Amino acid sequence: MPEPELIFANSLHVCPKAGMKESGVYDLDQIRPDSIKVAVVGLGESVDKVLEWLRVASLPLAEKKSNQPTLFPPFPGFNAANTFFSRVVYDETYIRKITNTVFDQALTTTTHNELLENLVNLYLTEIAFIAKNKRADVIICALPEKHIQVIISGETEENNGTTADEDTLKNGVQAAGAEETEKEPHEADEEPENEVEKNFRHLLKARAMQYGIPLQLVRDRIGKPTREMQDPATIAWNFFTALYYKAGGTPWALSRRYLKPVCFAGISFYKSLDGKELQTSIAQIFNEFGKGVILRGTPAILDKDDRQPHLDAEAAYQLLLTSLTEYRQAMGITPSRLVLHKTSNFKPAEAAGFTRAASEFKIDNLDMVTLMPTDVKLMRKHQYPPLRGTCVELDARNYLLYTRGSVEYFRTYPGAYVPSPILVRLFRNDENALTICEEVLALTKMNWNNTQFDRKWPVTIECARKVGDVMKYLPENVPPQIRYSHYM
Repeated sequence: MPEPELIFANSLHVCPKAGMKESGVYDLDQIRPDSIKVAVVGLGESVDKVLEWLRVASLPLAEKKSNQPTLFPPFPGFNAANTFFSRVVYDETYIRKITNTVFDQALTTTTHNELLENLVNLYLTEIAFIAKNKRADVIICALPEKHIQVIISGETEENNGTTADEDTLKNGVQAAGAEETEKEPHEADEEPENEVEKNFRHLLKARAMQYGIPLQLVRDRIGKPTREMQDPATIAWNFFTALYYKAGGTPWALSRRYLKPVCFAGISFYKSLDGKELQTSIAQIFNEFGKGVILRGTPAILDKDDRQPHLDAEAAYQLLLTSLTEYRQAMGITPSRLVLHKTSNFKPAEAAGFTRAASEFKIDNLDMVTLMPTDVKLMRKHQYPPLRGTCVELDARNYLLYTRGSVEYFRTYPGAYVPSPILVRLFRNDENALTICEEVLALTKMNWNNTQFDRKWPVTIECARKVGDVMKYLPENVPPQIRYSHYM
């Protein structure tokens, strides 16, 4: 399949970086964040390092020396003159510095969980002050490199993550192809059996949700990246794309191939923090512009046959009905077509509940699609792996789709490991199978945490993991934020 095109201000392009650089962000002629008010919170020296990097990155940054110039282009600078046509603004009243004395006191505790609670409370105190007294669009939380191992010592490889947003804590940025080492998002083993260690990033984002301002976590070594990190230009591309989106902007959109509005929804599950409670459902529903809502559903049932969580008919009905209601209120429109993505098979009761909810909104075009990892691989008679976009029909219901692989635009395979396809299984479909696979491929380009467009999983699935990681730290009596920017 051809590489899906994205829409920018005045053109179409397959690459987010090239498209934004050539014609500007998608919403250039709309109401958008032409200036982004940021607040910065952290240890004094860390705040100073981050502020200096913001100043440096407002100007152009050179490309990485490489044989793949399309993979590592220069960064044009985050300013009002080009690309994002926006700038970062703040004054001293938006800077909240934590003293060394206070920070060191927070570190003097016997358990890792208590230490994280202390550190989260330090940042929350400053976040609460900003939310009450200022009008920040995004709050940047600067993390000190000298204490980073203490902060992340209780985190697993999966929890450290490999997304490009600096809030992943491990390396701050993603090395090309790193997501091939991530745990596959299959719902039978998404979480450890008894996760009791708390995660700083997830805990902070959940506790800060009550203040309604997206957070951007960044390690203070961002200004001097080490060898295992990305090059400065790539770091800047990813950081400012995420910042622009969190401030309410739309960097790019899917190319609209159809006149009728389409919605894509991801249905997933997560366990309670201690791993003892039944998994709870969440739904994320997006349009082609990445606009949508996130909702928390009801506890799920662990099926005795496939050991996967599922919803009964009533729970499936209520979850989708609430999601569509919230979506219509937020977007002012009801989609004419709905595509449901899930990482486990659809049970007949689930399907009946989803179909009932869609029918009440007069949505007659409904597709239910399972996206799963697979051990099947294809071999290619070339030096590089199969091309991204390679699709193989196994039978009328099952398709192999390479969302990672050799990329013609990059003229290479930008990964470190042998890529695996994903299994696309059609439980029920009104649209043809090729279109559904093309949409899955296109949705891998809709995560504004990363400007390298060959992500493995579509945003409907990738978002689900991010949301579940944060949501399990959110008390039941605290309503979750509906925008994805609070979880990424």
